[in-house]
Amino acid sequence: MIMKQQYSKLIFLSIFISNIFVFSQMPIELNHPSSIILKRLSAQGKISLNYFGNNSISSIDADKILKKNENKIYIKSLLNFRIPYKKTSLDSLKQKSSIPNFYSKIFKSNVDIENKYFYQSISDTTLIWIRLREVLLSQSQKNQRNFQYLDEISFNGIFNNQLYIRSTFSMFRHNGDQISILNNYRNEWKKYFPEIDMTFWYLNNTSLYLKNPLVNVEIANNPFSWGWSSGNSPILSAKATPFNHLRLYKSLGKFNFEYFHGSLLNKTIDEIHNENIKKEKFLSGHRVKYEINSNLHASISELVIYGNRSPELGYMNPISFFWAQEHNLGDLDNKLIAADLGYRIVPGCVIYKTLLFDELSWKDIFKDWWGNKFSYQFGIFLSSKNISLPDLRIEYTATRPWTYTHPDFSYSHRHQSLGSSDGPASKALLIESFYLPSSKIIFYSAFEHVQKGIGKGSGLFDNYDERNRDNDWNTEFLLKDKTHSYKYKFDLQYLLSININFSTTIIINSDEYISNNSEKLKKSGTTFIVGLDFNW
Repeated sequence: MIMKQQYSKLIFLSIFISNIFVFSQMPIELNHPSSIILKRLSAQGKISLNYFGNNSISSIDADKILKKNENKIYIKSLLNFRIPYKKTSLDSLKQKSSIPNFYSKIFKSNVDIENKYFYQSISDTTLIWIRLREVLLSQSQKNQRNFQYLDEISFNGIFNNQLYIRSTFSMFRHNGDQISILNNYRNEWKKYFPEIDMTFWYLNNTSLYLKNPLVNVEIANNPFSWGWSSGNSPILSAKATPFNHLRLYKSLGKFNFEYFHGSLLNKTIDEIHNENIKKEKFLSGHRVKYEINSNLHASISELVIYGNRSPELGYMNPISFFWAQEHNLGDLDNKLIAADLGYRIVPGCVIYKTLLFDELSWKDIFKDWWGNKFSYQFGIFLSSKNISLPDLRIEYTATRPWTYTHPDFSYSHRHQSLGSSDGPASKALLIESFYLPSSKIIFYSAFEHVQKGIGKGSGLFDNYDERNRDNDWNTEFLLKDKTHSYKYKFDLQYLLSININFSTTIIINSDEYISNNSEKLKKSGTTFIVGLDFNW
């Protein structure tokens, strides 16, 4: 009986480890070290190109791929995210750890490949583990010092190799009644307590993923994106505020199909609190990716935003064409169509292009007609075989005026763009690089130049029914007046021990306003942030 139980455990774990997933079972956060490495391996052609164009990579995939390599940088990138599995003996298949484990490892800097969490347990068909995290950040800006604290608990589970669960609750605390450290704040509900001079807000990211032979299903509100950009896709950006959604996944040969239907907020949470009214607003989308060959992948996406009514059955059908549905439902909703491709030219070099159009006239595509509402993006990524050398990403994104706008349903959630973060009437150049010189250090540097038009058609919530129709054929890409924004960011993370990570960030901003008569106004500032991140 005992031998039978042991064999069943081994069979379960072998099946669990042998599976490779591209989609988001227990996804890794954007720009996590393991995600960076997987994108580099994808650019090199060592793993599928799917990993380069996916910003919600499965932690199971990362564990499967990276733990096989003896490179310490690969192995340490998995700390606090790898699956709690011990392969040394049958006795280790059942294990638990608790708070004292943290204190025993707090100053240990050697790699512990058999990563243990605050609590973990393995049975015949079930893996469960709980992760705790504490973060302290301090920011200096304009002779002021602010503090932000994070208390986080994450519950994770894998059941019968079919059901994958991750639920993370985060409580943020910021001193004072204003939030100046904005790295994790996305218009959540917040409340200031004057008795302790502290502002609180909460966040819950979840993913419940069910795998079955017919179609894989996920109910989640974790961040995800469509497109090849690391964080600013014009289609659906990883920087956008997460929203609750149901997603379906299906792979058929070289085709990958994805569908979702989600619930949005048409206003900020504070406005909904004050007005005590929540209008219905939904977003639905489907996407087909085709692997032309191992080096060239292309996709077509269709999205629609609608509301002020119950969920529309036509948009809840994954295989319906939204373009036709929207017209035949009265032409009330905001639909968008996008095409994108990624091409690995040679190992270590990937180029990608994206075109999203809200509306356009092909015969007037090169004219300044107001209805040419589209966004396009071009990017190139370079990476060396030597993981210790820096990579390089150059990305250009341009969005015409009035793109994403609508009289009723702008392409937004909580008053933030779901697509390009700079919104309509903008041009943005991004140059960024990750540098991993050792297993303990991650250095990130970025330069961003954004040109943003000013006036009607540049705001995400501008109503194009109220436009000045005298300018219909004279709507320039950046309108008449514009701003120039320059941003330099340098981020250093150093692994003090298995459980403690030190980080420091420097941000230099420079903004310049230029009017139509060449009037200029400038302002600049520097922000310095240091922090400690505890995990166990």
